[in-house]
Amino acid sequence: MNVTVFRETRAILGESLVWDATDGGAMLWCDITAGLIHRSPLMAPADGSGDTVIALPAPVGSFHPCDLGGFVVSLGDRVVVVDAAGSTTREVARIPHSREGLRLNEGKVDPAGRWVTGSMNLFDETPVGAFYAITGDGTVTVLEGGIGVANGLEWSADGARIWFTDTAAGTIYTGSYLRSTIRGHDAAGGYAEVRDVVAWHRGTMNDGLVLATDGTLWSSIYGGGVVEQYGPRGELLQRIALPAPNLTSGAFGGPDLATLYITSARENLSEEQLVDFPLSGSVFAIETGCRGFPPRPWRSGLGSTG
Repeated sequence: MNVTVFRETRAILGESLVWDATDGGAMLWCDITAGLIHRSPLMAPADGSGDTVIALPAPVGSFHPCDLGGFVVSLGDRVVVVDAAGSTTREVARIPHSREGLRLNEGKVDPAGRWVTGSMNLFDETPVGAFYAITGDGTVTVLEGGIGVANGLEWSADGARIWFTDTAAGTIYTGSYLRSTIRGHDAAGGYAEVRDVVAWHRGTMNDGLVLATDGTLWSSIYGGGVVEQYGPRGELLQRIALPAPNLTSGAFGGPDLATLYITSARENLSEEQLVDFPLSGSVFAIETGCRGFPPRPWRSGLGSTG
């Protein structure tokens, strides 16, 4: 499997990869701890010198492009919209964390255009976090509680199934994502709900998750230094080793959405490990033979009642 270094920028905690097809194409990603969002053009130097970088108040747990420009961003305890220069244009919602020591983490746009984001426990693995769905008018719906470290959101192509990861539990879960949330009366927003949640895959510390058009899922393994591909029942199909232990997120990008990009982190590594794995904090590119789906923009005008 062909693995290359796309960006060698020594990120503390790389996350939230998303493909941007404008202006020749680029991968967007953030460094959570540094509070930076990168736009990395495909043909720019691997050292990041050609990247556009905006600085926000750390932590930047995740972000995604908005339908009207700029980004929706999960900060520590709030969701905001920022413009292309990083200036906050509005606060969308405050997230009522259940206790101190929680912050927002993973986030993706669901098939109806809502921002779905989850929280993580910074102190221990006690499952006191949750996943939330947030519409453009600031309506917040709790999708699932009892989460230690929220990660790995994905939906089936028809939007009827969700997968999400609790990295603290080493488990990928799946459940039905009601069709009424994306069709009919609730097509303009409505409320979201997850039902019949089961453990779809148990194993190592699954972090990021991305769906390919062939129906397989690719997971970045934090602490394992591998990317794993799973079949329809959660069975392991293949494992690809990367030269960094802490892998954090994945997304398909490129003109044909045929390259899998993976972020990594330098956090939680000893000095000895950083010597052994100097590419930690890089963004990697893998030619897997699979293709991904184009990203969905967050629908900034979406309301809870349509």
